[in-house]
Amino acid sequence: MSTATQADTPVPVPGVRGVPFVALARDPFGFCMKAAREGDGLVRLGAGPVRAYLVSHPDYVRHILVGNAANYVKGSIMDGIRLALGNGLFTSDGAFWRRQRRLMQPAFHSRQIQRMAETVRETVRDSMAGWAPAVTNGTPIDMLRESVRMNIRIILETLFGTAVDEERSVRLLDLTDRVFAGMTRRVWTFFVPSWLPTPGAAAYRRAIEALDQEIYALIAARRAALASGDAQADLLSILIQAEDSETGERMSDCQLRDEIFTIFIAGYESTATGVAWAWHLLCRNPEAATRLREEVDRVLSGRAPGYDDLTELTYTRRIVDETFRLYPAFPMYFRGSVEDDVVGPYAIPGGANIILSPYATHHDPRFWDDPEAFDPDRFAPDRHDSRAREAYYPFGKGQRLCIGEPMALTIAQLLIATIAQAYEVRTAPGVQVTGHYAMTYQPKHGLPVILTPR
Repeated sequence: MSTATQADTPVPVPGVRGVPFVALARDPFGFCMKAAREGDGLVRLGAGPVRAYLVSHPDYVRHILVGNAANYVKGSIMDGIRLALGNGLFTSDGAFWRRQRRLMQPAFHSRQIQRMAETVRETVRDSMAGWAPAVTNGTPIDMLRESVRMNIRIILETLFGTAVDEERSVRLLDLTDRVFAGMTRRVWTFFVPSWLPTPGAAAYRRAIEALDQEIYALIAARRAALASGDAQADLLSILIQAEDSETGERMSDCQLRDEIFTIFIAGYESTATGVAWAWHLLCRNPEAATRLREEVDRVLSGRAPGYDDLTELTYTRRIVDETFRLYPAFPMYFRGSVEDDVVGPYAIPGGANIILSPYATHHDPRFWDDPEAFDPDRFAPDRHDSRAREAYYPFGKGQRLCIGEPMALTIAQLLIATIAQAYEVRTAPGVQVTGHYAMTYQPKHGLPVILTPR
């Protein structure tokens, strides 16, 4: 790996060529990736009073997320997202974040994930039953849309148990669609003067308020059920009853709302997008698809996969890891610097907006051999060395590593194994798949596939 060291005399970060504001308005993700390719893993994007820096060198990423993490907070660059997520784990900092992490940890214990695996099994079974007419007729299904539907059902049942009926589920999905779209439009508003109105701001707020009403109603109903002795094993019940081991405090309704929003929004498309991209890659790499089916057949012997099978489905896990390398669900993270700092040879001023890009790092030939190739075996134990681990961070690094990582990986692995067990999958004729940045990185027009029963 190319190694970056701290400089005795820091130098200014080089800027990009062209007019960054125009390019960002047209294609923010494409502009950032072009800047990353042209830079040394750290490049200045802004001009005038706006100071923004794109970071993709693994050494610089580690410095920001691990080595000097206290200096890089979820600052004003997150304001557009914070409007929806409030002060949840994704947006909070410092002592409050540490408290929330302690309170949230039991909800993501392996026992909870094991229980969730049963929900995954039921969800895939029901979805596949609904696919039967299309499978019989050879009609394409959109693997992205179906993956999102399955993922939403899994999240809803894991969060709320039996409290969400079909009508409410549809309503929550519609509201989440609107909130997620609003968040996407506001990601780059840190480049826009605060006095300038942004398109869709009023609709974004209305969608948040409507989703608020739904979430607060679910919290109130669950508090009442728990007070009457109706114990539940869903995440909402666990969060309501969680006590801080240091202070004995519990979460307020407002804080519960923020954490539920965070889990729901963060998990809304991320895992589903990964599953869709995995099938796109497998359709383009039939040898890998054959190896996947062979492993699934050998390990499962015809039964549905469960949580205890995951450790044996090693090639399936490599497919998941390689998919998140090529297509990390969240291809960019955001931070704000508190004080002046030195990152490698470069001077970073306090008050700067920081964009960290796992997508850029994961595609950088300085750190990956043949980075555009789909090669699950690069995650085999004899190849996935410290060099690769430093350059791989689809779920972040350090203490801010995503608390939902084990849940996301479990869902993705189970969905892929279950579908591979039942079907051979090929891309529908004439389909051209291109990527599209919308907070997550997803197939722009979905992923139409043809399923053939095995």
